[in-house]
Amino acid sequence: MTTPRAWNYSVTTATHDDIPSLSTLIPRSFHSVNPFIKNCFPDTARMREWWASVFEIEIRDSECQLLIARTHHNGQNASQVAGALSIRRMTALQRGAGLWSMFPFTEDHGLENLLPVSSAMTNHRERMMLGRTHYLLEVFGVCQKAKGVGLGRLLLEAACQIADAEGLDIFVQSNAVTEPLYCKFGFVRDCKVCVKGETEYIEYMLVRKSQ
Repeated sequence: MTTPRAWNYSVTTATHDDIPSLSTLIPRSFHSVNPFIKNCFPDTARMREWWASVFEIEIRDSECQLLIARTHHNGQNASQVAGALSIRRMTALQRGAGLWSMFPFTEDHGLENLLPVSSAMTNHRERMMLGRTHYLLEVFGVCQKAKGVGLGRLLLEAACQIADAEGLDIFVQSNAVTEPLYCKFGFVRDCKVCVKGETEYIEYMLVRKSQ
């Protein structure tokens, strides 16, 4: 049996055909290791429909870049998306938390945890970035079966190249696990925030200056 480490990966832009796989990416990436995110985004039929509608709109939105990591084996594309990262160009006066403000949540969302996280992102992004056009990194996940082969680095490098080509900074709200990767790509922590919902959760607000 071939392991993920023996496969080749490439970063491309998502298409409509990738949506079924994208709708399950968060559970495949986080549910086994992050109870907080599992609570916010349980793996239900309604939640998959919500993700599918979000990604469908982002694919068509000229202000978004939805990048995916595809797997290649024996010259063939695998059907399942192994990782994804989305960034949204925010105007100088645009308020809110990107997709977390734009798309209504469902009854399946863990709102007692998700709403404080979204509010924290809104407050700190507006404090730090309002007044200048920039990118907001919205979704970033790599499925657990593909961990350890550098997909996160490939996706983040591609996002940084997009922002640099436009001369724009990137804002991200990160958890503790991913923060070291961001720092390796030039992100600088502005502050550490304890988000208090049903449970406490630590988030970091970081900005990467255009290079």
